[in-house]
Amino acid sequence: MKIYTIPEVAKLLKCSERQIFRYLKRGKLKGSKQGKWRFTDEDVREFLKVGRSQKKK
Repeated sequence: MKIYTIPEVAKLLKCSERQIFRYLKRGKLKGSKQGKWRFTDEDVREFLKVGRSQKKK
């Protein structure tokens, strides 16, 4: 299982690191904070599946 950091996820999603924090805050992107934020392949795939434009409920 590959583990990604915020800079790596930002590069994969072609957005800023700040945007990754926004996605986390809004609950659109899941990850775990172990000192620093970490994301699994599954976290990133689920985000891509659901999409960036998912409206807040």
